[in-house]
Amino acid sequence: MNKREQLLGVYQHKNIGYVPCFFTDFDFSKPTTINERAEQGGLDWFGVEWEYVPALHSPMVKPGTKRLSDITKWREELVFPDLDAIDWAAAAGEETAKWDRENKISFMMLINGMFERTHALMGFEDAMCAMYDEPEEYQVLVDAITEYKLRVIDIIGTYYKPDVLSFHDDYGTNDSMMMSPELWRKFFKEPLRRVIERTQSYGIFYEHHSCGYIAPIFNELVELGIDAIDPLQISNPVRELKDKYQNRVTFAGGFDTQNVFDKVGVTEEEIRAEVVRAYSELAPGGSFVAFPLTVSFDFVPVFIDEHFKHAFRFGEK
Repeated sequence: MNKREQLLGVYQHKNIGYVPCFFTDFDFSKPTTINERAEQGGLDWFGVEWEYVPALHSPMVKPGTKRLSDITKWREELVFPDLDAIDWAAAAGEETAKWDRENKISFMMLINGMFERTHALMGFEDAMCAMYDEPEEYQVLVDAITEYKLRVIDIIGTYYKPDVLSFHDDYGTNDSMMMSPELWRKFFKEPLRRVIERTQSYGIFYEHHSCGYIAPIFNELVELGIDAIDPLQISNPVRELKDKYQNRVTFAGGFDTQNVFDKVGVTEEEIRAEVVRAYSELAPGGSFVAFPLTVSFDFVPVFIDEHFKHAFRFGEK
């Protein structure tokens, strides 16, 4: 068994005696060929215009722009990407060439899930209103986006072959869900089940990324069969969820990123204390990956140094 195979035990919900760290034990890829957003600004492959925001180190949909003028006109106005026009074997070969498949977990990110894509296309307010005003049309659009996502996952499974796919669809704010659990069940639960099952059909671990507060639907995410969850921010009852579900779900995250790692003027002592807090609470029993999803990465050298002081000590418990 090589090092990568040992590390993957964490995604099988085992205690491998070590806390895998995203910065040291993973090869990460968000392929530029899968143009879900224009990272430096410009158009994505749906025609949505993005604007780079330096303070966020990330692009956002350009304010005042909309790809769809009306939910009822999406069939006429929306053109899905031509996935057959790309040489995926060549693209994947180039974008995975540096992966160390013997010693590291290969990790791919697929952003703009079904909910995120709808509000990228028409704006957040219009997307939320469409759930109430035109629920049938909204569901048909979600289903069409799901079919497209399944084709992208087929490409990932055939050509990229990562160990883990992190599928992004944010459902929460800091202290509440963006929609009621009932609306999530109505529009997104079954499409998400299809995404999970398709991912796992390729032998890829499915990690669901959803920022914010998602505790009201966490049990249902587990029932859908997710292998892992990130970033599980501390607005959720992280320790309670870990104790309850660690034999079924791997927890990648659980750090106080907003109040510590992303805080302006954060001290080295604060960074180290947060590593110890998170590891001591979440590492015992295994099923834990140190994955602090942040805006800034200035804290990383101190984080890694503290990680190696505790990764085996807490991992053995």
